[in-house]
Formats: sequence, C-alpha cells, structure tokens
Amino acid sequence: MKHYVQMPQLSETVNEGVLVAWFVDKGSKVQLGDLMAEVQVEKTSSEVYAPAQGTVVELRVLPGDVIAQGAVVAEIDEAELPAAAVATRTGTVQESGDDSRRIVFASPAAKRLARELNVNLEMMRGSGPGGRIIEADVQAAASKACPSDNAHSGRVTPMRRLIGDRLRKWLNETVQVTITSDADVSELLISLAQLGNAQEKGPSLTAAVVRASALALRKHPRIAARWREEALIMPESFDIGVAVSLDDGLIVPVVRAADTKDVASLGREVVSLVERARANKLKQSEVEGGVFSISNLGAFGVDAFTPVLNPPQTAILGMGRARQTPAVINGSMGIRAVMVLSLTFDHRVIDGVPAAAFLQDVVLSLQQPLAGGLI
Repeated sequence: MKHYVQMPQLSETVNEGVLVAWFVDKGSKVQLGDLMAEVQVEKTSSEVYAPAQGTVVELRVLPGDVIAQGAVVAEIDEAELPAAAVATRTGTVQESGDDSRRIVFASPAAKRLARELNVNLEMMRGSGPGGRIIEADVQAAASKACPSDNAHSGRVTPMRRLIGDRLRKWLNETVQVTITSDADVSELLISLAQLGNAQEKGPSLTAAVVRASALALRKHPRIAARWREEALIMPESFDIGVAVSLDDGLIVPVVRAADTKDVASLGREVVSLVERARANKLKQSEVEGGVFSISNLGAFGVDAFTPVLNPPQTAILGMGRARQTPAVINGSMGIRAVMVLSLTFDHRVIDGVPAAAFLQDVVLSLQQPLAGGLI
C-alpha cells in the first residue's frame, strides 16, 4: 500500500512554501513518525514526518522548490521492514545488513545552513543539548574555513524569490497610496521612561504605536479590513503585526488583541516576539491573522519611507526616528521630539479622507498619551 507525504498546510493566507531539505533518500526505510523533510512558509520552518512505515519510492520535489501547501512531495510504499533495521530519526544510526551510515545529529536549520555554506557536519559535535549541532556551530565552522568569504554574495534563496513574487503580485493587485504626518512624541517619551525603572527600560515607542494604532482601529475598523477574493473581511479582533528584519528578508509576528493590552504588556510581548523571530522559534500561528502592520526604520536614522502592504491587509504604518527639532509651542520656540508616521493603504478599500482621519487619531493619541488613554 502506498502512502503520500504532503506539504503541510501551515498558513491560511499564503498558498505556497519552500521545501528546504530532505533527510531521507529514495530507497530509505522509514518508520511511522520518522523525520523526512524541513519546509518553510513565511520564514517559519516546520518538519515533515513519515505518515507510515515503509520504503521511500519517490521524492517528487527538490530542495529549494516552491510548492503548494497540500501538494504531494513524496511516496512511501508500505512494506515489512527487515528485522535488523532500526528507526532513522535524526541523531540515530541505521543498520540493515552490511549497509550502515551515520545520521547527523543536527537541527533542520543547521543542516540547511551547512548546505548553503558547504560545511561538512559528519565529524562535528555541536554545542546544543546532547551534542546537537545548531546554526551557531555551522557559522563558526564556516568562519574558520573561509573567514573572508561571503557565502551568500549574489545568491537569491528560494524563500527570497517567494517573498519577492508575493509582494510583486500584491503590488499589481492593489492601489497603494502613502500619506505622512508628524507626531510630537516628547511627552510620550517621558511617560514611557517613567514606566521603566533603574533595572529595566520602559516600553518602546513601537509598543506605544501598536497601542495607539489599535485604539484608532476601534474607531476606523475599515482600515483593518482584509481583501480576500473580491470580498472584504471585517476584523473580529485588532491583531497587529510588527515587522522584524532577518538576515534574508523579514517576518511579521502578530500581537493579538492589541487594543485590550496596556503599553507595558505590549512592550514585553513585542520584545518576546522579536527575540523569538530572530531565533527562528516562532510558530506559524504567530505570524498569521494580522489585520494591520507596523514597520519601524527609526533605529536606522530614517525619517520617512513608503512601507509596502503586507498581504492581504489594507494598511501598514511606517515609523521614522524620533528626532530633536525646533518647534513653536504656544507662541514660543522650543525643542521637541518629532516622529514621522507614514501610512500606506489600499485605495480600493478606503479613501484618502478616512485614512487621514485614522492617522490623525494615531497622532493625537501619541501626542497626548495621558489624556488619550494611551498610558
């Protein structure tokens, strides 16, 4: 009896993913639950396990191939395994007759990186639990082998191509318009610092903008509508994505029900999401379902930019740096901390005036954090 191995359904909003690596070959003997492959959707990795015991008779796709979720990627022919055969999970040795080989004890991410950097894992012992090889071990080995070589120079990874194709398609299908506004965040910065203490920094500006946006979305829910197959899906919860830069693109983890959480809680949650995103520890459920996104380039000295929509969302807010600038306050000159907010929205869904009204409410909330209920 044949069993089909499928690309798992990992996302509700993205139809395709990338097969990162095979951990079996054609002809390999597998047991139910053996690790077979690593796949990736929206920068989130997942492992694929054998649905039955038997022999791998066909591998239908190659590492790096872009494939639809649910597509068949391999076939297993169920058969009686030789008595001497043992499980071939990652980190064990398979022996059957005179054929024996070492299965490298390494994480899927480490194996993928080793292939990219041409690092041989067979003789390595890792620094992870039980000697498991992790990405840091591979990077260290590659640095010793070729300290001046940039192994990624000029290389476009399959996931980078997938992200590019997806964004280009979304740009072609939407009418993206960007408007900007200044926000005086002088009082907000003082309030955020006061929420901290000597041992711990106060919540970040990003957390404050997440809350300000969520509160404004309550008044302007159409901004949070999602365009799907010629229909608008209105939000049930104001779940806001925060863009996180990675080595090969970005990922947008989602803060759930952001309008129901205070700035301090949002600050801790954003920090946790960013740290786990950069450690490749996010679950697929943590990067989908967002109704609005925020992108912050202020840390790089950027004042204003044109953020690109995160499909299938209707709007995204870009944060610039909080710069010190002269300003007139009640008829007198003073120095204020001013940040540019750039709102990109899909003009098919919402017009300029309601989009501007939403942005105005965000600005007012940031400028009057106590009166507006932000803090």
